[in-house]
Amino acid sequence: MTRFAVHYSYGPAEQQAQHRPEHRAYLSSLLEQGALLASGPYTDGISEGALLIFEAEDSSAVQALLDQDPMMVNGVVKSHQIREWNLVLGSVGP
Repeated sequence: MTRFAVHYSYGPAEQQAQHRPEHRAYLSSLLEQGALLASGPYTDGISEGALLIFEAEDSSAVQALLDQDPMMVNGVVKSHQIREWNLVLGSVGP
């Protein structure tokens, strides 16, 4: 299994708020399954977005999970980037 960092860029705050409960429920289910290791919004005020850390076979598997995220389905995510990520120090998930 490989770890992947996903960067989301979001659209307007009202759209985020409208779909946030579904989005968080979906991510919670991925966390329970072990596919998602961590997630959360950026809070630096530079731009609306979030970081998600996944563990999957490949980036296609991550994309398949993202395609079901209510934020993606409803067009709230304006762009995203999936990058293979190597954890060197610290711990995230199992």
